[in-house]
Formats: sequence, C-alpha cells, structure tokens
Amino acid sequence: MTKFNQLTQAEHMYIYDKKSLAEIVMEIGLSRRTLFYWKKEYEWDKKRFEVEHAKYRFSEELLDFARKIMNKISADIDNNQKTPPPEIYSLINILKNIPLVKQYTDSLQQEQTPKPTGCLTPDFVQMIEREILGINHFPINDKI
Repeated sequence: MTKFNQLTQAEHMYIYDKKSLAEIVMEIGLSRRTLFYWKKEYEWDKKRFEVEHAKYRFSEELLDFARKIMNKISADIDNNQKTPPPEIYSLINILKNIPLVKQYTDSLQQEQTPKPTGCLTPDFVQMIEREILGINHFPINDKI
C-alpha cells in the first residue's frame, strides 16, 4: 500500500471512525510519529470537529423542520383546511428517523462525559455507589 493510500485510510479512520492513533497504528502498521505528523499537518482534529458539528447541526435542523411541519398541520386542522399529502408524508418520514437522531445526540453526550483516568477518585467512587449500588451518603449532623 502506498503512503498516500495509508494517509487517506488513516485520516478516514481518525475522522469518521473516531479511532485513536494507537488503534490506527495497530491496524495499518504506521509509526506513531508519522501519524502525529499527519494529524498535525492535515488538521485531523479540526476536520473531526467539523464532521461532528455538521452531524449535530443537521439533527437540530431536522428536528426544527419537523416542528415547523407539525405546527403547519396543526394550524391547518385548527382552520379546518385540508393538509397537503406531501406535508403529512414528509412528517411521517422525519418522525421515523427521530430515534436515530436521539441515539446520535445521546452518543455525543456520552463522549463528552469525563471518563475515569485509571484511578478511582472520591467523586467517581461516590458516583458508583450512588448510581450502581444505590448508596446515598448523607451529611453527618453533629447536633443530634
């Protein structure tokens, strides 16, 4: 495989597949130094952000469009007017994709949630106790 093919493959894996440089090193067999150079030289982080932002913007626009169609249909119903079938068809198709949009926005929120760094901080332990084990710590009142 030529260097250019490796570059395009590595770039695609980093930007669209969201793979780490370590994963790309293992799969393609390039040196970390080469990947770090390419990442900086070709602005992979900027491209990755733009791709994610575009997906987020599209999902927001899709939901906004669905709201507008629902408001128009609602106004048609209130005014005893017949709603054109293409509008109803469009709304149905958008509503079918709402779960996919929700799944995507949820995955973005999970990525933004801080991940543990390898050590158990007191806050992380309390979160585990609270959310997984159901243990709530109450402050001790000295004036009992």
